[in-house]
Amino acid sequence: MNRIEKLILEIKKQLFPYHHEHDIGRDCDRWRVGSSDYLTSWMIDQLTNCRQKNRCSKRGMCAYYSYSDIAKKNYDICAEIILLLENGEAKCIFDEKSNTD
Repeated sequence: MNRIEKLILEIKKQLFPYHHEHDIGRDCDRWRVGSSDYLTSWMIDQLTNCRQKNRCSKRGMCAYYSYSDIAKKNYDICAEIILLLENGEAKCIFDEKSNTD
């Protein structure tokens, strides 16, 4: 198993923590969910959890930037990225052929 396959397997385990590896693979085939779909779901989870943990919504600013104008702009960008990912207008894609082990 190469590095990319291991990474995807770890993401699958996070998204479906109560399934065995065999069940994860079977579910992936059954629903025709590919690696890019898992990456996209993982990215949505990470951004959403980050916003909740840092309470960005209360301030209307990204917690990771000290300049208020950049913090406000990046808060809006983050919200837009989440919407694009959730609606399927944007996806995370791994080009496994171009990566080296």
